[in-house]
Amino acid sequence: MKFPDKAVFASALAAFALVAVPVTAAEVSSGSEGTGEASRAAPGGARISERGSPVEQLKLDEEGVTRALELDAEKIERNLGTVIRKKDGTESREPASDAVMRALRGAMREGSDPTFAEGGDARQVFGDDDRIQVTDSSNYPFRTFGLIQGEGPDGGIFNCSATLIGPRTLLTAAHCLYNHDTGWLDNFVFAPGLLSMQEAPHGVYEYEEAHIFEGYISNYQGYYGSVVPWDIAVVILQEPAGENLGWMSYGYDPNLGNFVANIVGYPGDMPPGTMWAVSCDVSAANMGDSWFQYLCDTYPGSSGSSVYKYNGSTNERVIYGVNVAENPSANTAVRINRTYFEWLRGLVK
Repeated sequence: MKFPDKAVFASALAAFALVAVPVTAAEVSSGSEGTGEASRAAPGGARISERGSPVEQLKLDEEGVTRALELDAEKIERNLGTVIRKKDGTESREPASDAVMRALRGAMREGSDPTFAEGGDARQVFGDDDRIQVTDSSNYPFRTFGLIQGEGPDGGIFNCSATLIGPRTLLTAAHCLYNHDTGWLDNFVFAPGLLSMQEAPHGVYEYEEAHIFEGYISNYQGYYGSVVPWDIAVVILQEPAGENLGWMSYGYDPNLGNFVANIVGYPGDMPPGTMWAVSCDVSAANMGDSWFQYLCDTYPGSSGSSVYKYNGSTNERVIYGVNVAENPSANTAVRINRTYFEWLRGLVK
């Protein structure tokens, strides 16, 4: 199957080409399988709403091929600043940290998880649907994946996927938190290991604050292709869900490619609140500096799912991207490059 014209990203990726220096070594954050103890009752009395609908998985189209971003160095630095939304409704902005800027200037040239077989029922998007339903989230890593819900300004409830990457920290997509037409969603709640809208075995957690890149807001030019590189987000929870449940590692690898991607999330074409896993190959030919593409079957609601690599010899799982977009030929993840790795490391709590 032919992949889409990579020119859709070319102008965006060129924005990062400030300095050409030697490639740096791969890095991986620490993960944790948690204590494995049963979670206490849902903190704060938070609940998942059964009337939630999947956030639309955004699409890349031909309009994105023909427009240039025309970013200068000053704007790039501004785009890498963070916009923060707190539970009390206040919004603030912080400039890109020194570590992020150092990583930016230093990174310009830059197998299926066996636990899927333990998840439950297999079912036969692209060709046959090869997603597997996870019916038991008591074990690691399934208890680190969950459904995140947000409330729109009109009271609508929207669902996405997210992953614990720290005791209180979630990784997801920016478009799960912010809509360019209506602004921020609010009242985010996270249900780790959710198996159905009636079965949240590990409780439901409320958020404290949400972080997205300034570039995801200010660089929007009326089409999604203008903000693809910034479609990544962090949510900080009020309670340390990961202490018991564990959290996933995330990493940066300048030589990433030709690996098996694993994705666990909450696709909206399946029964509400059910968890599904899928694996597929990612070719080095379809890797960009801040994105990569694959034929894993996803659907609205899968947005924000982590895309991770499993190493069978070490039993190590490392997140290298966030599932964000679709088009008729392939699905797309924002790649954790060196700059984004430093951004995440500075936010994880």
